[in-house]
Amino acid sequence: MKNHVMSSAGLAFFAAIFAASLTAGESPASTLEIPVAQVAPAQEFDYSITDGLYATVTAMQSFKKPELRDEKKFILKHIDGFKKEMPVRVLLQPEPAPLAVIFLGLTSRSKDPLARLWQSQLFEAGCHVLVFDSMFRSSFNEKSGHGVAGHMEMEAWLAANIIRAFLDHPEVSGKVTKVGLVGASYGGILALNFAKLAKEGRVKVVPDRVLVFSPPVSMQISAMILDKFYDEDRRKHGLLEMFKLKGAEPQFGKPVPFSQSLMRAGIGYVFHEDLADAVACSKSLYNFELPEPPKDEKKANDKNQRQFVRFIEQVVYPYWQKNKRVNALEDLWAYGDLYKLLQAAPDSVHCVLTADDPLNDPILLKYIQRDIPHSKLTVLPCGGHLGYVGCKWSHQRVLQLFK
Repeated sequence: MKNHVMSSAGLAFFAAIFAASLTAGESPASTLEIPVAQVAPAQEFDYSITDGLYATVTAMQSFKKPELRDEKKFILKHIDGFKKEMPVRVLLQPEPAPLAVIFLGLTSRSKDPLARLWQSQLFEAGCHVLVFDSMFRSSFNEKSGHGVAGHMEMEAWLAANIIRAFLDHPEVSGKVTKVGLVGASYGGILALNFAKLAKEGRVKVVPDRVLVFSPPVSMQISAMILDKFYDEDRRKHGLLEMFKLKGAEPQFGKPVPFSQSLMRAGIGYVFHEDLADAVACSKSLYNFELPEPPKDEKKANDKNQRQFVRFIEQVVYPYWQKNKRVNALEDLWAYGDLYKLLQAAPDSVHCVLTADDPLNDPILLKYIQRDIPHSKLTVLPCGGHLGYVGCKWSHQRVLQLFK
């Protein structure tokens, strides 16, 4: 297969086109065609909802949250780069076994449904299991004190230090045979940055396997999409109307009960509410405050105009540039470029995407399908953003982490 690497400049150019197309209400996929290589179909894929938005809003209601027995809470001390002790959740096998580390989504907690699901499944597979709060959360940052959330390479480095400290814990030392990472969404991007650092010899822990589900194809484009959902659809729906989405369970084989606009509004609202935690943390811990949007862009009673993009470009980037950990804005966005991460990834990495994830643009997915070998990539026909994680196919894929 011929290899066509998309440069950072190329992605920036595409982002500019994408931004213009959002303003014009037209998808770049409608104006640009790229040949797509055949991707081997997932055998026995059993998830049937074909509306990506509906799959996304019902994702965490598509399975029963497992009850865990014998879970322990460790307090890890003296982690390199941390200001305070770090609490983690642990499941330990009675004998030496592989360690599976879970990297959660943007603001997920270690006790949230997906964390519990994967803990149960990975323990079933015979692994020790380690999980901690997402690094984007203030609860993590208050322990690490590492800096404003959003520098994905830095956060991958911190994760490696947590794992190193865990391996040295008296109850664990000498009982781990190998290490694997399982990541979801933003956590998937962090896991891939971890794999890259390990390949370059920049961290002390080298994962034997890395499996990621629904990482954004481009953090930059996903941020723009979430801003669009909030700025355009959120204003059309009140909180009471959006409340109908809370706890909605997927109705397989039945018509979608919500409008497309309402589901976009709900997704945009939830992600922007989650972002508020990181915005507040950057102000309280590091004195970096999110500026108000320009007056010509700010709409009545709405301070969220382009908030995700503004947070990265006007808070995260200035902070890390000042601390000399990033040179250019495009370098910061590049840490969230799935195409580049998979190109550079070792053969031990595998990525699962869906064709209808509403947080991705189809044209960038086509580049990945064209250039990334099947050994590193599965593209599912449907499932939205993590909507499929509760199905039997995903369960079996998690069980096969080290196979």
